[in-house]
Amino acid sequence: MVDAKRWDEALRVAERAAHRAGRLALRGWRAGGEISKKGRFDLLTEYDLASERSIREELARAFPDHRIVGEEGADTGDGDLVWYVDPIDGTTNFVHGHFFFAVSIALYRGSEGLVGVVYAPALGITWKAAKGRGAFRNDEPCSVSDREKLEEALCATGFPYDRWTNPDNNVAELAFFLERAQGVRRCGAAAIDLCLVGDGTYDVYWEKALNAWDMCAGALVVLEAGGRVTGYDGKPADPRTGKLIATNGLLHDIAVRAVGEARHKVPRAGS
Repeated sequence: MVDAKRWDEALRVAERAAHRAGRLALRGWRAGGEISKKGRFDLLTEYDLASERSIREELARAFPDHRIVGEEGADTGDGDLVWYVDPIDGTTNFVHGHFFFAVSIALYRGSEGLVGVVYAPALGITWKAAKGRGAFRNDEPCSVSDREKLEEALCATGFPYDRWTNPDNNVAELAFFLERAQGVRRCGAAAIDLCLVGDGTYDVYWEKALNAWDMCAGALVVLEAGGRVTGYDGKPADPRTGKLIATNGLLHDIAVRAVGEARHKVPRAGS
């Protein structure tokens, strides 16, 4: 019970920090501003930086003994309780005025998710979860879908930034699912994709080459909503490792087999 109360308080702080950062980001959405590149495609805006500063300040004030790992800044603190922060997941969407971007904040102890909040300010939606407390969409309990057939499933995925030069670029997997699923979506924000599995919108989501801050909050939402999250090999996933499959559970083994079969066709593909 003591831990449960701690996670409830951590969830309240994370949600407050996410909303504050989201409001800040909305000031720059469709308003222009300074844009730079961290790579050939990976964009960075002044609002990413300002949003992360805001989140770090709030978390550090409430939990000075916790570690903070963010996309845009250096790691701070130490200890086994770690916050993973993505100030704007879907920066490319944000820059282009697309609605699908989110603030993602998660608290983990090793590979164990404790608290997760994903706030999509342009959509007006907050997904959140705490260990053992269930998952919520705008404060209403949410759960995964009950679809059992891949041909009836709505799936989602994303693509790595090196997709033009790396043959292991998810194209083979996409082709496989396009031929077998009812539909495949590419939203451009992994945190939102995962939450859409958690609230029953999507049935299957897979992606590789992700970072901990992309996945940790959304993965906890899926699990607390009754779904399943593993690596591509079907083994329990550490959401910090960059590659996962998230489903409603009923379609999980089918999705793992599908990804595996597709990846056999990828030249020099990784595991």
